[in-house]
Amino acid sequence: MMHALLSTALLAAVANAAPVPQVVVADASPRVALDTALAAPAAKRLTLDLTAGGTVKITGSQDKVVHIRVTENGKACGDCGVQLEDGSEGVKVHSARSAAAGTLRFEIEVPEHFDVQLASAGGEVQIEGVDGEIKGETASGALDLLRLSGTVDLVTKRGDVTLRQSYVSGRVHTNDGRVLLEDVGGNVAGTSEDGKVIERRVERTGE
Repeated sequence: MMHALLSTALLAAVANAAPVPQVVVADASPRVALDTALAAPAAKRLTLDLTAGGTVKITGSQDKVVHIRVTENGKACGDCGVQLEDGSEGVKVHSARSAAAGTLRFEIEVPEHFDVQLASAGGEVQIEGVDGEIKGETASGALDLLRLSGTVDLVTKRGDVTLRQSYVSGRVHTNDGRVLLEDVGGNVAGTSEDGKVIERRVERTGE
């Protein structure tokens, strides 16, 4: 009898208790940088298709991997809007984010013997220590090229071009800016439609 009375009292207390509020937990997933390493494919080519632009730094290394890190304005981005494809034609990086979404920075390491193909809506491009076929265009931004070998065909529509400590054939060009060739060998032309072309210690072969 006593047990029945206690059970009835407990049920009544629960029925009359104030409802417990629900706690909604916000999405606490961290904003992380896109940071990945891919085994170098049989086709040794990096293709960048940056329809929203961004600053680019490509460095050759002795590792046999392609290491790609993407940030926004120097910080981790929750959704960088970058697609990677690792296939028989090499590694492809595609970005189609709106330019208003922020400035993306691409830091990429490739094996030192690698080809690079670039198409960008704008942003500074740095390439260092790569031996291969390096070609492409950015709509604006400086081209800073160091310790390259192989062939180059690089164009910026607006910005300075600097090529140093390299042995290459081909051309570097800007529509609006200065071109500097320094400590360069091979057979490379530096041209500008509206700016100075400066050469320091340039030795051409095969002319």
